[in-house]
Amino acid sequence: MTGCAFLFLIVSSLAFSLLLPLSASAQDDALRWIGGEIGKARPSLNYQFLGYSTEEVASQGKDFKLNEHRLFTLVPFLQSSQRDASAYLNLRAQDVGTAAIMPDTGESFPDELWNIRLGGQYRQRFENGWIGGVALGFGSASDKPFASWDEILLDVNLFARVPDGGRNAWLLFLNYSKTREFLPNVPLPGVGYWYEPNDQARLVVGIPFAFLNLRPVKEVSLSFSYFIVRSVRARVTYSPLKSLNLYGNFEWRNESYYRAERQDDKDRLFYYEKQVSAGIQVSLNRQVSLDFSGGYAFDRFYFEGRDYEDRDQNRVSIGNGPFVALRAGVRF
Repeated sequence: MTGCAFLFLIVSSLAFSLLLPLSASAQDDALRWIGGEIGKARPSLNYQFLGYSTEEVASQGKDFKLNEHRLFTLVPFLQSSQRDASAYLNLRAQDVGTAAIMPDTGESFPDELWNIRLGGQYRQRFENGWIGGVALGFGSASDKPFASWDEILLDVNLFARVPDGGRNAWLLFLNYSKTREFLPNVPLPGVGYWYEPNDQARLVVGIPFAFLNLRPVKEVSLSFSYFIVRSVRARVTYSPLKSLNLYGNFEWRNESYYRAERQDDKDRLFYYEKQVSAGIQVSLNRQVSLDFSGGYAFDRFYFEGRDYEDRDQNRVSIGNGPFVALRAGVRF
């Protein structure tokens, strides 16, 4: 077991960062945070493991083995009908086994890549019915996290929810992030609208994001999310029993890291992939759930540069192949 995997076993964590690509469970938490209910957050803990098949690196003839760990937790410490606050910690790590190199610089590909964030979030309902909130996150995304100030991250999210009749509302945002796919280190405003006519339909759309949840019949639900520019998730879920969900999923995701030995301080090591998968989620009781899935990952590659336009620099392209995933979640 590598140090990366070992440390994951001893650290409790969360996944939550508004206006960034999220897992399905974290997306639900994000929607709750910008929703109209206050004071109903519950402590939660989620661990997910993704194991990919060993595939070949294009043009290098080297094997590439990737395991990814994610561990998420949320700890509310203030809950009332007018205000709430929570602390969170987000840990994600990639364990890499390969003899591949960064082709342009000749450096060895990192054995481990970390993304660690911790912080807090606060919301308040004002006398006029508006809700305002702030989330602050501090951490590091690197092969050597916290090695220097150049690998330190700061995330800031501000939002306001302005009621517009029923469950509907206008949403105003301001986001700052060093690891955003586009325009990093630039404060980015956003505006959106939350439309929820009934329990079967919810649409949250704006700049730079969109969420859609539909339940056309009791047993079937559809969900879709998009974050500008290249983060997409779509899911179809069939629930024959209250405690059993069967689902099919498509995801286009990306991650980025600041490699400690990079030659340009503004360069990031990006990872892109697409996935199709099917799985089963079982609720053992009201607190504990298990999720098993398998699928196929394709269009997978790393590159090092300032943005997607640099995707041919230090590019490491990995063959398509199957993967398996396991998630365990607890809500207290």
